[in-house]
Amino acid sequence: MTGQNPDTENAIREWLADSAPHAAPASLRRTLEEVTSGPEGHARRRFARRPSLLLAGRMAAAVAILAIAASTLYLYGQGRPAATGPSSSSSSGSTTSPSVSASASMPPSPTPADTVTPTATETPSPTSPSRSATVTQLPASSWSLVAGALPQTEQTVTGSYHQPVFALPSGGFIAFVPAASGETRAFASTDGLQWRELAALPTVGVVVSDVTEAGGTIVAAGRVEGGDPAHTSAIAWTLDGSTWQSFAPSPEDGSSFDHVAAGPAGFLISGLGPTGFRLWSSRDGATWSPVAETGIPSDVYQSELLGNARGYVAAQVFAPRVWQSTDGIHWTETYRAPALSGLSNYYMGSIVRAPDGSYRSFGGIYTGTGIASPVLGDTWIWTSPDMTHWTISGSIKSPGWIHAVVSTAGGFVAAGTQPASASGWGASLFGPLAAWTSGEGRSWQRIAGLSSLPNSQVLAVVSDGTHAVIVFVDAQNNLELLVGAGLK
Repeated sequence: MTGQNPDTENAIREWLADSAPHAAPASLRRTLEEVTSGPEGHARRRFARRPSLLLAGRMAAAVAILAIAASTLYLYGQGRPAATGPSSSSSSGSTTSPSVSASASMPPSPTPADTVTPTATETPSPTSPSRSATVTQLPASSWSLVAGALPQTEQTVTGSYHQPVFALPSGGFIAFVPAASGETRAFASTDGLQWRELAALPTVGVVVSDVTEAGGTIVAAGRVEGGDPAHTSAIAWTLDGSTWQSFAPSPEDGSSFDHVAAGPAGFLISGLGPTGFRLWSSRDGATWSPVAETGIPSDVYQSELLGNARGYVAAQVFAPRVWQSTDGIHWTETYRAPALSGLSNYYMGSIVRAPDGSYRSFGGIYTGTGIASPVLGDTWIWTSPDMTHWTISGSIKSPGWIHAVVSTAGGFVAAGTQPASASGWGASLFGPLAAWTSGEGRSWQRIAGLSSLPNSQVLAVVSDGTHAVIVFVDAQNNLELLVGAGLK
């Protein structure tokens, strides 16, 4: 982004196309392509039920999507709550204990014999030794800069970066790094500092959008990218010993798997099919079936999917709505954000579990004027005691351009870039790296010692409850990590 005020539709479209896809998860990027495509301000219809948008509405959605991608989502599944029993989605925003207390809205139910059961898991066995990495401790801090632990990454066929690192609910991390050959290499780490290589994914040209685990089984969800969104293919992988087994429901039909979670009925994957929002279920992570009528509208987009020992939560983050299910089949709407006037709309960020066992979401308001908070404005905070029922609990001044917020030992970690100016379009997804910590999520302190780093783009902020990892890429496609244990 140039930092100059665009005054034409083409300038906005070019800026959005250049900036947002690099940080946005599959569903965000695809929706952005939809709302910024088509002649004379008319959006291309992807699904029959999704209404077309005129120029004002289309640009409103596009800028709001950018704000979500740049602020608190993830891409690709960040800040998932950890769980006892079947583990939640991978980018856990858990506290030091990975257990989730029983939710009042999710009463206990009998556990079927073939339900995924809670077991302690180990980081997957490596297939090669640790990579040589340089670990530099930041002065007077528990944070370390890690260079060389992961290989250079490549942009996807659409010219974007995607989230390379995911947290495992039982502890540790897994990374998927695209190579120039089209192969996606996989790595595992217990602490974010030392990494060991696993078997590569068996599919070429893929994007991994989310990862979870339960009962010792790791499931990754994503898509095989085609030349355009209409030719993508949903795909999932299950780690079976030292090899990955893949599942692809239907090739090149424009479908994608966006999120994966685990709960009392096993694994669930959410994504998009030719008719809109869809769910797929699996008891073991190997055999998958589409879920029939769920009660969730097919035009839901910008979705989240979460799971814990009591059930599942699906959420639409732009114009927020939340649904809850104990079995992954029957869903009940439990929250809808208040409506705002004109083009304005609330949007939530990723849902993270706070240190006190409750839940948080850091989002904002798209104002309808071309400027969205909290890019350079206010961050709105949602709170929930049980992950299903939500209350807006006020707003704070955003400390910078926030890519994502996660929960870690003692509080929260946010990362992004420091704005080039205090107002206007001066902020950028690619700029001076900035990271902040907070004990309660309202007052933020910037992590010192980062001013000497070159301009970077934050690709992920993840936490396994003990360690937090900020993943960023420089102009030479080098992946670097900022790893911390706690807030200091």
